[in-house]
Amino acid sequence: MKTELSGQTDTLSDDRHSDLWRNFKLGDRQAFADLLELYYPLLLNYGVRFQKDREFVKDCLHDLILDLWNNREKLDDVRLIKMYLLKSLRRKLLRESRRLKWFREANEVTEDYSFEVQFAIESYMISNEVQHEDLKKLRVKLDKLTKRQREAIYLRFHQQMEYEDIAGIMAINYHSAVNLVYEALKFLRKNWFLSIASLLLFRN
Repeated sequence: MKTELSGQTDTLSDDRHSDLWRNFKLGDRQAFADLLELYYPLLLNYGVRFQKDREFVKDCLHDLILDLWNNREKLDDVRLIKMYLLKSLRRKLLRESRRLKWFREANEVTEDYSFEVQFAIESYMISNEVQHEDLKKLRVKLDKLTKRQREAIYLRFHQQMEYEDIAGIMAINYHSAVNLVYEALKFLRKNWFLSIASLLLFRN
């Protein structure tokens, strides 16, 4: 019988997520379907921030899903499923983008991808009748963050991930993850909208 899911990864306990993962590895198609129902929207939302071509992201995501199913018996027991899936999708997007020469060749992938980050800041400002000029200034400030800073901020505050998880997803060390978030917030604090940013970033 199909498990009742709400579509939100936080509605099930960690043990239940682990049970689904173990059953999926054993070939349980329903467990795999439940995992996809939980994580597909989150993965797609993350992917389209790397690559604006939504169909390209979907293709990579579907390839990832096939890889997971076809290699399920070889997969490790995963403690943090969300982190594992985000990291896997990130790796596939970057690899496929380089393979298709959609991105420039470089020794580091640091700035070789496009990452758009949107919190609820703009919606908040609009709903609270913040002046249009202030909204334009906010967009300019956010655009001045590096792509990696934007990604780290997104993972930290939009996905509520710990620094260890951010480091794992972005293939960097713990100190670098902390530093990316710190430098991004430092930059924002130096600018005019500290009170708004602080309210939105830390209210969850």
